[in-house]
Amino acid sequence: MKNFPHPLYDSSIPRRKNAVFAACDDKYAFCLYVSLKTLCEHSPALAQSADIWVASYGISTKHQQILQTIPNLRIFEYQFPGDLLQTPAIKNFTNVSFARYELFTLLALYEKILYLDSDVLVQKELMPVFEQLKNGIGLIPDSTAHNVGINFFKPIDGFNMQALGYNSGFIVLNRSGKWLPKINEIREFLYQSTLENAEHLFWPDQGIINLAVQKFDMQPTNLPESYNCPASRSTKKLKQAYIVHSTGPRKFWCYYYFHDFYKWYTAWHQQGGEPVSIRRNDSNLYLKFRNFFHLQNSVFFQLCPDLFAKPTKALRFAIKKWLDFR
Repeated sequence: MKNFPHPLYDSSIPRRKNAVFAACDDKYAFCLYVSLKTLCEHSPALAQSADIWVASYGISTKHQQILQTIPNLRIFEYQFPGDLLQTPAIKNFTNVSFARYELFTLLALYEKILYLDSDVLVQKELMPVFEQLKNGIGLIPDSTAHNVGINFFKPIDGFNMQALGYNSGFIVLNRSGKWLPKINEIREFLYQSTLENAEHLFWPDQGIINLAVQKFDMQPTNLPESYNCPASRSTKKLKQAYIVHSTGPRKFWCYYYFHDFYKWYTAWHQQGGEPVSIRRNDSNLYLKFRNFFHLQNSVFFQLCPDLFAKPTKALRFAIKKWLDFR
């Protein structure tokens, strides 16, 4: 497998000690901007010591310009290094999901690396999480995919499909792992296994990463869910979380009101970022209402649930926004 060109592996460019890695396509660029702004705000020790790498899959020039207002951020265009079968599951997640495979070989250039999904809110300092690692890698047991087998449509020969399944939305690495000398071999395995098992992948990159954990006996530190807390959890758990993740249909921009998301999405919009359009499913009546009253550019109405289809959620959203102004 080929390495990516400048700048990801260019050893001549100046680098900080650590790295934060994210991957995104254009339709989620607005949320990645929010995620990284909350990282800078609530986890300054990590953000200020790290290069922030974004693997882009067609992020527009305008959106790249907005993202690059974030300090220490570098964007590179990601291409899967091979002829990958485009199954419905892979198309649903897009090829950029596999960019996180590059985390392992980047350990040759960084002391600590953290992978951050594009649709999260960072709420606390993340630097201390690296101190918890016992063998160079920290992962969170998946609350949905309880075992490795759930990541695939059929069992994969040579692997224990009943082993504990890990979520790939939050990954932390440092150089203390016994598997460190094999980082190039790990990267090769990740890509080659993806090519070989593409038709069997249900949650594409996550399943392959779980196979690598077994094959290379990584023995990850099991991190608590508070580092990748689903937005559907109780208010108490959400307040205690280091990271809130808008998993599945529970999107910040469709169902929930979070102050940090609203604040930084507003900043995104003010800089010319495209309005939210994904997974809104607004009724024609609500769309006509917004058009008639010229509300298309209002951040409140971009994020407010459908007044007609979901009046209760819209009222709750409005109340929370009103309370935020008090």
